[in-house]
Amino acid sequence: ERDVRGMSIKVRDVGGTNLTAGHHDQDFVLNSHPVMMVGDSRDFLDLLRANEAGGARRVLFFVTHPKAAAIALASRQHHSSPLEIPYFSTTPFLFGDGRAVKYSVAPVADTRTPLPDPLTADYLHDRLVSHLAEHDTAFDLRVQFQAHALTMPIEDASIEWSDKTSPWRTVARLQLPRQTVRRDDPCERLTFNPWYARTEHRPLGNFNRARRAIYEAMAEFRRARH
Repeated sequence: ERDVRGMSIKVRDVGGTNLTAGHHDQDFVLNSHPVMMVGDSRDFLDLLRANEAGGARRVLFFVTHPKAAAIALASRQHHSSPLEIPYFSTTPFLFGDGRAVKYSVAPVADTRTPLPDPLTADYLHDRLVSHLAEHDTAFDLRVQFQAHALTMPIEDASIEWSDKTSPWRTVARLQLPRQTVRRDDPCERLTFNPWYARTEHRPLGNFNRARRAIYEAMAEFRRARH
């Protein structure tokens, strides 16, 4: 189905003071669209409730939130491959003293393979497996500095920061070597949280404040399943 895709990156054994006691990782949690459908966590809760209720309530939400409807349509895509699309933090983070950034990772290669015809339920997984079985791949990790508080807000995650005002800057390269991808890989038992982070890279904004409790609950759910 058309949908938003995600990428999570875990940097292990990071020095310094972590925002979550007992953790020593720096996590990056990203998805394939640069903004959230709504600006703040309160509206996002309303969206989740309307979506769960379905029917007229879901329709009413999007009729009364046309910007959210437009973002939803734009974000839900049939992507060619998980390795061929960029991913975005959507929310801002501290970058040292008094500076805020958003994160992104972008594939180094500009390859775009055609969609399979017909589409299968597992085509994204199959392409990930087949590509990494034969090829290395790489992504550039980029930061975008907040340049203007009004046009590049901290608290409204539905507003895309202009790359003309503040261009993306590459700060690292993520190398994925050739490998065998398995569904029972140990990474399936990992948990990710934006609050597994050094104090210098503290998550900013109301979405990130809500995510602290949400991701802790999700981690408990994953641990219970395994």
